[in-house]
Amino acid sequence: DALHEEVRERMERLIPVIQKLQDVFTMAGLGNAPVDLPQLIVIGSQSAGKSSVLEKIVGRDFLPRGNTIVTRRPLILQLINTRIHKIGTDSKEWGEFLHKKGERIYNFTKIKDEIVRETERISGSNCGISSDPINLKIYSPTVLDLTLVDLPGITKVPVGDQPKDIETRIRNMAIRYISNKNSIMVAVSPANTDMANSESLKLARDIDPDGHRTLGVLTKIDLMDKGTNAWDMLNGKIIPLRHGYVGMVNRSQQDINNGKTVKQAIQDEGKFFRSHQAYRSIAHKLGTNYLTQRLNTILVEHIKKVLPSMSQKIVQQLQEKESKLRALGAPVPVNDKGGNMLNILLKFSKAFADAIDGKLTNLTQNDLCGGSRISDIFHNVFARSLKKIRPFDDLTDHQIRTAILNATATKPSLFVTEDSFQLLVKRQIARLKTPSMQCAELVYDELRRIAAQCETLTPELRRFPSLKLKVSDCARDLIRRKLEPTKTMIANLINIELSYVKTTHPNFISSSKAMALAKNQASQSEARQKSLLDGLTAGLSTIALANDDKLPPVPPVLRSQDIGNYEKGMSETRIIKTLIQSYFNIVQKIIKDSVPKAVMHFLVHGCRNSIQGELVKTLYQQTMFENLMAEEPHVQKERSELVKIISVLRTAVKVLKFVQDIQTE
Repeated sequence: DALHEEVRERMERLIPVIQKLQDVFTMAGLGNAPVDLPQLIVIGSQSAGKSSVLEKIVGRDFLPRGNTIVTRRPLILQLINTRIHKIGTDSKEWGEFLHKKGERIYNFTKIKDEIVRETERISGSNCGISSDPINLKIYSPTVLDLTLVDLPGITKVPVGDQPKDIETRIRNMAIRYISNKNSIMVAVSPANTDMANSESLKLARDIDPDGHRTLGVLTKIDLMDKGTNAWDMLNGKIIPLRHGYVGMVNRSQQDINNGKTVKQAIQDEGKFFRSHQAYRSIAHKLGTNYLTQRLNTILVEHIKKVLPSMSQKIVQQLQEKESKLRALGAPVPVNDKGGNMLNILLKFSKAFADAIDGKLTNLTQNDLCGGSRISDIFHNVFARSLKKIRPFDDLTDHQIRTAILNATATKPSLFVTEDSFQLLVKRQIARLKTPSMQCAELVYDELRRIAAQCETLTPELRRFPSLKLKVSDCARDLIRRKLEPTKTMIANLINIELSYVKTTHPNFISSSKAMALAKNQASQSEARQKSLLDGLTAGLSTIALANDDKLPPVPPVLRSQDIGNYEKGMSETRIIKTLIQSYFNIVQKIIKDSVPKAVMHFLVHGCRNSIQGELVKTLYQQTMFENLMAEEPHVQKERSELVKIISVLRTAVKVLKFVQDIQTE
């Protein structure tokens, strides 16, 4: 009825939409289309009669013929009904090649010649093949809207310039096309050969084992042996296919030589099926006219089926490509390279400062970074290392007693001398210098790490490798230069403590308290001291005069335990140790507090506050703009390709929007 016809005409307008998408993708020079388009892929062996089938669908002679392989490049054939789409006059028929866009060729012999020329231009003149397709549109009032891809016929033996693996190459080319999930395979097989040996059906079954997207075309039915027919094959009794089979009768070479036209061949084909005893009951489902209608129906229904997912995929790809293009950034104008460089330097400087201050918005959730790592160095690594240094590490009681005696010299003392205390406590304070210097070096390494991270946080630097290298070198040089005054300050902090021992510090233990503590310790170990004293006395009693008027010789090495009052020596040692421990703890706390402050002021804040000025001063020079703001060639190429693909995808979105409007009418 009228409503059904209106819906059908509206749906048939889907095929030109897909044809337009095909043109858009091809003209853009994309090696692979962004999405798999619904297509009819014609496959078959070299002598299966594919060319004859296509010419009968078109209704005109337009394909080259010969004894060897003729179709040597894929031919994307788009058929457009001029009456339905109201193009040109009612009776005119013409062809247009995409590589000669806008040029109408009304002489179909010239179309054939152009196919030969274009094939030889890419594939040579001696049977070579190429996967680069030829796009041809046929406009006619008698055709149905279709898009078919005619692939080179599968051949076994190489000829001419064909490589030895010609069969593998053609098969791989066919597989690339028919692997498209949105394609329908048109498998052309001669009926006068065993179907089990059909190259096209074998290839189709490899990709589509269930036959869900394969239509079989049986040619040369009229050439079958007498007493045989293709009834079982046509009805899917041998190899079933979802879309079934269509029988064809092609022109013989003698018919072509005698000038038999395609239209006459179609008429004779109809008479053959209607008059043949085996086929007359199904003649309405055989021949060229039925094949054309069947292909049109299959393609329209298939387009309707895959259109939603195809639209979704195109929109998704468009969003992805636009995101990549934004990440690459716009090309830098020649007169604005300085401004762009300044923005990049400021962005890097801000990222460096924010990393130290903990203001980065893209902080990782898995580990510490930036300023928090520096804080960890101060409060954990450095503080723990400093705490491990004990007041009496590498300092024995014997060394303390020796220092006391050496400081006393010839003067007998009633109290512990201050000289021995200062000598010993300074020695221990000096041991705080090494971990303090190491603290500065650890923070130096961390600042270098932050600078490297900021290169990642400034994605614009990836576009300009020379600028990235210079920024990295400049930042590292600044950090290295700030390390020296930091170390000098730390050394001064230690030297300050060594230069003046302030025994009046409010937290320093008094001499009376030190003596009281020493006396308390002595009373607790009186028994052990008495035993040691008895042994010492016994040893000293052995030193006797050889006679009443001669002294013994002085030993060449004299140790503290060999002389003096032992009990007094132990008491003095305890007092000195108490004083050393008290004062060392005071200095240890001062260093623990002042070193991080020095590192923060001279190194961390020194770099943080100076990096922007340093980068601008060193790099922002007009003579350096051209070199530093030069992109890598692959970035320019990638941007150019993205711009092209985005333009194609945007056009595709508009085309598909038109399809949606058709379906909602």
